[in-house]
This record gives sequence, structure tokens and C-alpha cells, in this order.
Amino acid sequence: MSTDRPLTPRGRLVVHIGVVFVLLVSLGGGLGLAAEGLEGRTALRSGPVGTLTPTDRDCGKESCVWTGTFTGADGSVLAHDVELRGAARVRRSDPAPARIDDVRLAGDAGAAYTADYGWHGPVVKGAVLAAVGLAVATGLLVMLRRQRPVVAHARRTGLV
Repeated sequence: MSTDRPLTPRGRLVVHIGVVFVLLVSLGGGLGLAAEGLEGRTALRSGPVGTLTPTDRDCGKESCVWTGTFTGADGSVLAHDVELRGAARVRRSDPAPARIDDVRLAGDAGAAYTADYGWHGPVVKGAVLAAVGLAVATGLLVMLRRQRPVVAHARRTGLV
């Protein structure tokens, strides 16, 4: 990706800013996805079992998720505004069920997971996003190192 013209100091700064941006987005997004998957795995293994009573739905571009009140099987755990995560897609037109049984609450009580939740997908997607971001940032840095500074090039060519 080397060009004949060396980068100006301003161009080098833009590349450095691009590297930082790529690293922040890819590592932040990748770690966030992986953390969600691992949280689901932990909840499925050791989270309290109970029932989610949907009170609302939060919709994005493609699908929706139920939010509601989680009640533990023994009645001891109660959490409000819990987001349900599972393999089933919820559409805007789907009627709210009276309750959803056999869900497990995450440690922070912000999410509950159905037994069919696939935690592998978010972990793999997060790892791939982080790896691609690192590769792009490394490529930009390698490109930057191959570029000669403008001043050194100008001295060699007799312009300064």
C-alpha cells in the first residue's frame, strides 16, 4: 500500500487517529460482544431459575426483545426491567405472553437468558471483531512505518 509520495505530518497524524479509532471501536465492540456471551454462559450455568413476566418490548431495526419482571422459582429473587435474551426472534406484531418460564437471571440482574440462548455466537463474533480491528490497525501502522517523512524525502531530493 506504499505510494510514491510520502505522507505529510498532517497525514501521519490522520493515520494515527485512524489507528486509535479502529482500536477503540473494534476492541470495545469485540469485548462487549464477548462479555455478553460469557455473561449468558454464566447465567445458564449458575443463575437463579425463574419466570419472566413481560411488561414491554424494546425494538430495533430487525427484531424486538421482551423486558419485564423476573421472579425466582422460590419467590426470593425479584428484578424489574430485565431484558430477555434467547434464540427466538420477537416481532413487533407478536402478542406478549403472560409469562416465560425456565429463564435464568444474570448476576447483574439486567438480563435473563432462555435455555436456548446460544452464547457461542457473541463470543466468536466479539473475538473476530477484535482480531480484525487489530489486523487493520497493524496494517495502518506498517503502512505508516514504510512511509518516509516529507522532510527526509525533501532533503534527499534537494528541495530543502
